[in-house]
Amino acid sequence: MTTDVTRWSEAYLAELDRAALDLPAERRAELRDQIRAHLEAELATATTDTDARVVLDRLGDPSDIVAEAAADLPSPTPARPGTSPAETIALLLLGIGGVALPLIAPAVGVLFMRSTPRWTGAQVRGTWLILGVGLLALLAGFALATIPNPPAAAGLAALALIGVIVAVGPLAAVYAATRPRPA
Repeated sequence: MTTDVTRWSEAYLAELDRAALDLPAERRAELRDQIRAHLEAELATATTDTDARVVLDRLGDPSDIVAEAAADLPSPTPARPGTSPAETIALLLLGIGGVALPLIAPAVGVLFMRSTPRWTGAQVRGTWLILGVGLLALLAGFALATIPNPPAAAGLAALALIGVIVAVGPLAAVYAATRPRPA
């Protein structure tokens, strides 16, 4: 085999290697060995560049060979991704943090929600909306606190507002946890 023919063969194998990067390593090595053996057998009689080109043209495009080899492989079943640490932190901040630090911890939890691919923008906005109800309840509580001589019902209203403020974090966590992952 002449040096030029060897160069053609190595170039073809390099192109095959680039095309086969997505194949499993074992299948990629097996395919390369098969093609190398075929090239050695076919190019053993080739003495010119033209002979080598004819052999390589007959063998076909490396990407076609790889596509055919990939078609023989079983398709992998997509695994459902587990919960990432950022998702866990987001849910904890929304739920438990919403009771310990109302509105502050859930707001940080929503920021964690935005950093993961689990929730869509609409789901994050829905969680912000739930927290907005808590913020309105907090503002209403401040407004009640500024009344100089509040009526007796104001105390009950204040307790109800505190309940809403504390409840929005866990409600937001339930909402976020039950939303399906985007496809």
